[in-house]
Amino acid sequence: MTRLYISARAWNQIERAVRKNPEVETGGIMMGYPLNEQDWLVTYASEPGPKAIHQPRSIFFDEPYLRNLVRKLNRRGAGRWRYIGDWHSHTVRRLSPSKGDRQTVYEKAVQAKYASTSPLMLIVGLGKRDQLNARAYILTDSLTEVKEIYLKERQARR
Repeated sequence: MTRLYISARAWNQIERAVRKNPEVETGGIMMGYPLNEQDWLVTYASEPGPKAIHQPRSIFFDEPYLRNLVRKLNRRGAGRWRYIGDWHSHTVRRLSPSKGDRQTVYEKAVQAKYASTSPLMLIVGLGKRDQLNARAYILTDSLTEVKEIYLKERQARR
C-alpha cells in the first residue's frame, strides 16, 4: 500500500497558494523522491506559473514555466529530487479526480519531459472549518487512491 509523506515546507507552499484566492483552482508540480518501493516524500510544491489560467472549476498550468522549473530543480537536487506528480485545489468539497484530472495524469505519465511513469496527484481543498484537506492518487495500472497521507508526524485530514 502506497503512503505519501509531505514535508512541512511543501504543505505550507500548497496552503499559501490555496488561501491566496480560494474561489479559483490553483496547483503546481510536486518534487521529491521515493522512500522505498511504495512510499513517497514530497519536499517541494510549486505554484502553477505566471501564465496559468485560474478558474472556479479548473486550472490550466503554465506548462513551459513548469517544465523549466522541473529541469532547474532536478539540477539543484543533484539527482535526488525529481518530478513525482502534480497537486491542485478544488473549490468544492469533493476531492475526487474529475475526468480532466484523470486525462492530465495519464498524459503526463507518457511525457518524457516529466519522466514519471507512476505520477502522483494530490487534490486539496478547504473544508467546513477552513482547514486544508487532501486526497492523493497514484497512477500505476490505473489511478488508485493513496490511503495514507502524512504531514511530518501527523496524518493529513481526508
